[in-house]
Amino acid sequence: MKAILYVLAIVAIAAGAWFSYDSMSKFQTLKTEREELDSQNEARKSSIKKTKKEADTMVQERDNAKKALAEAIANRDNAVSNEKLAKKEAASWSSKIAGQKEKITEVESVIAKIKKEFSKLGEDIELDQVPGLVQKLEDDLKQANKTLEELETNVEVAQKRVASSQESIQNLNSRITKRARRISGNSAQGSITAVNHDWGFVTVSVPSNMPVDATSKLTIKRGASFIGTLKINAVEGSRIIADIDYKSMSPGMVVQPGDQVVLTKPVTN
Repeated sequence: MKAILYVLAIVAIAAGAWFSYDSMSKFQTLKTEREELDSQNEARKSSIKKTKKEADTMVQERDNAKKALAEAIANRDNAVSNEKLAKKEAASWSSKIAGQKEKITEVESVIAKIKKEFSKLGEDIELDQVPGLVQKLEDDLKQANKTLEELETNVEVAQKRVASSQESIQNLNSRITKRARRISGNSAQGSITAVNHDWGFVTVSVPSNMPVDATSKLTIKRGASFIGTLKINAVEGSRIIADIDYKSMSPGMVVQPGDQVVLTKPVTN
């Protein structure tokens, strides 16, 4: 009977040891899984924090671009106002030139009359009348010639002012046209035509009115969302080769053919 009890006790002790070992093994497995999960959560938190910081930076860059665009539009409006003022001044000088030419015609008429009267002097007049009449005619002629020279000088000055104003108007028109063309190109969008993730670059097709050069920075757009940026390597006409800035990519997003690209910073002049 005692032998049976000893056997049962040994069996109970062995079973308890086995269950204790099994529980410890399961606890260690759960602990390892928990530590791995905590590590993954920390990585996710770090990624979310980085993405939020990049998003805040892009919003700030967008706001700065909007401010620069508003300043460019204000400068353009100021140039248009200066053009109108130059046109008004040119019209004023044109009117003055017309008035000066009319006065010149009147003076030339007076000179012609004086010369005609002088030619009428002949042997019929009294000798003592000749000196006074001649002196008067000469004085009138000198005054008329002096007035004519002054008027001609005024006309020359006015014509130079008009030419200068017209040149200023042409320059303003040219600057306004070029600036408006570049600013309007800010809204243009290119399209990603090919992607090579092995080498980390894309090929982009851009429209002719999109103001892009080697110093430009492009933002990838999918629908209404911005998912990352590109760094331009080469510009070949309407085709661009650019590196993918993987650090700027939104979590879970991958560049694909058909994604649109826009200027990260709009041109302002």
